[in-house]
Amino acid sequence: MVQQDDRARYETVLFAPREQQARLWALYAFNQEVAKTRESVSEPALGEIRLQWWRDVIGELREGTVREHPVVAALAVAQPSDAVFRLLEDLIDARGQDLYDEGPADQAALEGYADSVGGALSEAAMRLCKTEEPDPDMIDIVRRSGSAWTMLGLVRAIPFHWASNRNYVPGDKGLASLATTDADKMYALAKGAIDGMIGYSAAHLARAEASAVRLPVDCRHLLLLNAQLELHIKALTQADNNPFKAREPSMLRRLVRLMTMTVSGR
Repeated sequence: MVQQDDRARYETVLFAPREQQARLWALYAFNQEVAKTRESVSEPALGEIRLQWWRDVIGELREGTVREHPVVAALAVAQPSDAVFRLLEDLIDARGQDLYDEGPADQAALEGYADSVGGALSEAAMRLCKTEEPDPDMIDIVRRSGSAWTMLGLVRAIPFHWASNRNYVPGDKGLASLATTDADKMYALAKGAIDGMIGYSAAHLARAEASAVRLPVDCRHLLLLNAQLELHIKALTQADNNPFKAREPSMLRRLVRLMTMTVSGR
């Protein structure tokens, strides 16, 4: 499931210690189950019901009850801590915004969404990989990496969201961009906001990379998203930050970059 629906994180897990991989597959599969809610329902009310189902799953897992669902069973085997369960609840709550078309009110709201989705997921992954409580610096590093990846993912998905009448571009420009049926006009209207979204990802990437050595060696695979972030930001930069024209890096190029970063210790 992760290989098919979340290729970037699938590739990072390949470089994780073998004893961590099953827990990470479970976590990232859970993330995909929640993330695809919008595409799985015909109206927001049904999406809210689906998200509540996953909230109930978390509550039951806390009490030792496991529903008959492969992802739920895998999460139970992973034995998440209460801190991880709270992070998964934050992620579910944030995904509720996906059910509606209006989009974020401003850049601050969008940044909060990115942190509650990608930041929370990366922190949960770290907590599943560590037995002791992580220090605040470690939490900050992985949350920045996860938030940056989510924000850049929203930029890359703009053509898909625009065609589906969905909006993640913040502010009035985002709403105005939905009103046009011309991709060039949409990009022109949203360019300032898109530049801000990419700038957010680049700044968080720089902070995460500068502090990466503070993470224990067996957790640094969590920052391999940074390698893919660099490739995607470069591709967008070459296309003047236009997601309609940027070329996706090839799988071979991504894997070579991941291997290089792993071997070099970056």
